[in-house]
Amino acid sequence: MSGEFQLFGFSHIITIIIITLAIVFGLHWLQTYDRRHLQQRLHPWLVALIVLQLFGYRIIFILQNDFKLDYDLPLHLCGLSEMLLIIYLLHPSQKIFDVLYYFILSGAALGPIIPDLHQNFPSVRYFAMFVPHALMVFIMLYLIIVQKMKPSSGSYWKAFKTLNLWAIVVAPINYFWEGNYLYLRQPPAVNFGPVKWLPPWPWYLLVLELFFLLLYRVAYYPFATVKSPVVVSTEK
Repeated sequence: MSGEFQLFGFSHIITIIIITLAIVFGLHWLQTYDRRHLQQRLHPWLVALIVLQLFGYRIIFILQNDFKLDYDLPLHLCGLSEMLLIIYLLHPSQKIFDVLYYFILSGAALGPIIPDLHQNFPSVRYFAMFVPHALMVFIMLYLIIVQKMKPSSGSYWKAFKTLNLWAIVVAPINYFWEGNYLYLRQPPAVNFGPVKWLPPWPWYLLVLELFFLLLYRVAYYPFATVKSPVVVSTEK
């Protein structure tokens, strides 16, 4: 199955099925444990996993002479989400969760479905694409289903503003290193109809802005009338 990655090809579909089953069984298993116990025992391990894959894959790319400054820094939305997840799991905060909820259930959830990937299984980049995204989606669903976390009122605006502030930070980095972080210079190079139909730069950025604002609003709707629980700190 090595070679060029094919969107919705055999390896892609099998990977999505495996990820889905792993998340479902993992969440079912975690629901048998006490929430406080999980916060104290599981969260440090989740942090370790995020840190391991955040640095591990990039170290492998460097050793393989395949690390690219214009592509492999954790400056995409998912890279930012990983760093925020580390902070949240160590120091739970409703404000951080409000941003993470939208970032992960948009960017990280869309990543495995329409990945910006060119190397097929079993390349390192294949795992570097699917494992971090799957882990983030799993953790977010765990926080919602097991830890009973909910986004606060109007939080989608907070996430949308944070997304745009991050774009302002990333834009000059793209300019100096000729990168395409956050896809600010061109759409992702994926063979997917809706992406290919986007207008040229800079107009496609406006389309993406409207798309994510609508997506965040839809993601907020199920919790619009639900109060968030008080976050339980694990600090002694």
